[in-house]
Amino acid sequence: MRILQLVNRFDFGGAENHVRELCNELAAMDHNIILATRHGRQTTLLDKRIKFVWIPSLVANLLFTHTLLIIFLALRYKIEVIHAHQRLPIISACLAGKILGIPVVATVHGRVRHDLRSAIARKLCTSIIFVSQQVLNVSRHYENIRHKSVIIPNGIPLPEKLPSISPFAIGYISRIDGRHSEVIRHLISSVEILKPQFPEIRLFLIGDGNGVPELMPVIDATNQRLNEEAIRYMGFISKLEIDEFFPELVLGVGRVAIEALARGANVISVNSKRMGHIVAPPNYNEYAINNFVHIHGMPPSKESLYAELKTFFDNRDDFRQKAAIVSDNTRKDFGIRQTTQRIVDLYSSLSTHSNL
Repeated sequence: MRILQLVNRFDFGGAENHVRELCNELAAMDHNIILATRHGRQTTLLDKRIKFVWIPSLVANLLFTHTLLIIFLALRYKIEVIHAHQRLPIISACLAGKILGIPVVATVHGRVRHDLRSAIARKLCTSIIFVSQQVLNVSRHYENIRHKSVIIPNGIPLPEKLPSISPFAIGYISRIDGRHSEVIRHLISSVEILKPQFPEIRLFLIGDGNGVPELMPVIDATNQRLNEEAIRYMGFISKLEIDEFFPELVLGVGRVAIEALARGANVISVNSKRMGHIVAPPNYNEYAINNFVHIHGMPPSKESLYAELKTFFDNRDDFRQKAAIVSDNTRKDFGIRQTTQRIVDLYSSLSTHSNL
């Protein structure tokens, strides 16, 4: 199939990572992929078979010019399906698709009120992919969009070789902005409290963002009190493996949680808004259907983070044994080939319907 993929930004982030890997997998499955977006660090990781079209910021930020560009690309490359991610590409794609009679798929990576804010987008989208059942369920537009909505989680490329798991290493992998900085402060404090009982604990902070400068003094002061580099800021890395080892415990949701679980790590479901628990066989299905977010959780605090970390390390051997079961389930449910095939099946059904 000839598929046009659209995303507004192409630096590292949940939606951007997904688009890059989806495009690469579609290309590996012999589909003709045209990706139109702004430049970003993801560009160098694209499969060479993908046609990359750079969109200048002036064009990308204006609905009219963005829509005209999509129409031009769709006609030039004889596009059969347009797949859009993020708010402006979605509404522009919907307008272009309506004019040309081409089906448009939109993926909601965040919330409906953001990605599908426009009534035009909600009405003109041919189909909507949600990565979380809860995000669809709580949308105030549920009744209007449920008939065209499907749940397909973001898949991940499965590592050919599982990394070596580093005992007592904790990983926090995220864009480090103001919201995440507060969570990281609580996490650093919790690790410092746990250090006397579990001397081998180390915390690795991975990512970049405008919250880093204010965190560095906190990291330095904590390491000085502990008289060792127990808190290590790793900066931005394009792949999760750190010198071929991987933390045995990772804190995160969504993409980060899936990547960690697939590699055999344990995961505590937590983001800036929702504090969850350690993912284990009894709660795996509940977390998996909601992108590994604890949908009924409260915002994390120093006390709740400390309690969950202590629960893990007090019962570490038991959780490490269960990690293998969860890893097998994650690899089966979230492998990029399986999830991409589901998306291809959706494309095919829409393309066939549009040609009737």
